[in-house]
Amino acid sequence: MGLFDRIFRRPTAPSTDQPDAPSEPAPAAADADPAGPPDGGASPAPDASQDNPHTAAVQRAVDAYWDGIGVSDPDRISYLINPMFTGAPRWPGIRQSYRVVRTPQTLVLASDGLSDPDVDTDELTPGFGCEVFLEAPDLVGAEFAELRASWQFSLVEQLAMNVAHLGGISDRLEQHGVLSMELPLGDAAPPELLSPQGTVGVLLGMAVPGRALRVDTPGGPVDLVAVTVIGPDELGRLVGGGAEARRALVEQRLASGVGHLSTPARR
Repeated sequence: MGLFDRIFRRPTAPSTDQPDAPSEPAPAAADADPAGPPDGGASPAPDASQDNPHTAAVQRAVDAYWDGIGVSDPDRISYLINPMFTGAPRWPGIRQSYRVVRTPQTLVLASDGLSDPDVDTDELTPGFGCEVFLEAPDLVGAEFAELRASWQFSLVEQLAMNVAHLGGISDRLEQHGVLSMELPLGDAAPPELLSPQGTVGVLLGMAVPGRALRVDTPGGPVDLVAVTVIGPDELGRLVGGGAEARRALVEQRLASGVGHLSTPARR
């Protein structure tokens, strides 16, 4: 079985690869499709007053991190019906949303809620201890509705749901370094990014030169995990190549200056 042994997805089940083995299909999770962003699927930045008493402090620390990167849109991409009520994994603080961060050269789509403290306890812990994000230069200037409907958002959403199912991913990244997986986005993804199996390959956890990817919160550290879209030729090199192939691809991307950026990120 792959890195994720049971996949929660939208609209179909991803295939993933073990840290040192080719990817193999994972079974679809029954009734696990999260409710898609509704028409007008936006919500203001969260009010944590009725959550775990430590939620606001953790959220402030994560907000401050993104404020140091760029300007967050005041609204979050969210849902009319929380996906956990339609079979998707529960997030620690219940809240499932995504933020848009705009920098002069890039745009970031990031999960917002995986690191919320668990509402079922009063413990001071940062939820799953991570958030995931995709950063793309050619999404600069995209409007909120366009981003909400984009294949890039669908990719981040799928990944966040799988991370929630695992209860976090930091331990795996610490053990194995940069990971890779495949996500099926159906007809939404640009054809030139699709593998022969109809999936989109990604790297998880690439470093970002000059930028810390961990924020210290009152509840503990939160890792910001980069998801980097790769082409089918790059994905082909990873299948069967294991950790050595991933290291070589990471070094190549860093040397070229592209690094963790998902580019070209076609809309």
